[in-house]
Amino acid sequence: MTTLLLACCLLPGCQTVAPANPTLEALQTAATPEPLDRVSPAHEQRQAKTAMIRWTEQFLGQAYRVKDQHFVLLEPGFTAGAQIGSKAHQHVTQQLGGTLKMDGWYEDDHYKLFLWQLGEASPRYIAFVMTRDALPGTDERRLVGYFTLERATADQGR
Repeated sequence: MTTLLLACCLLPGCQTVAPANPTLEALQTAATPEPLDRVSPAHEQRQAKTAMIRWTEQFLGQAYRVKDQHFVLLEPGFTAGAQIGSKAHQHVTQQLGGTLKMDGWYEDDHYKLFLWQLGEASPRYIAFVMTRDALPGTDERRLVGYFTLERATADQGR
């Protein structure tokens, strides 16, 4: 089974959800360390997290489904999105041996996406998604999501 790792991020203020996946946790620690940025518990910002996951899966053509997830709320008023993307890129390429497959702002500039491939024979993927705007009711915090993805099966598309 092919696995993808995806990272998603909303820019202001950082908070994350503790992942069961140590790769996601290490990526989050490298790119958006606590305490300024913090792990976002599962009950927090459910709509924004769901929207980010849906967007990611749709952007990738429904070929992959999010398997593991890790979310962070960035510190209030955060503006260094390029710096976080650079830190994530450095971690994935230098520590995990990943190759960048795509990066850019998508969906009318609402999300920034980085997608890396790990390995050749049985590739896994890591993605980092970050929103442009702060989430409502978060004191100007943006959301970052880190995900592992797996190949979608025919049953999942129903």
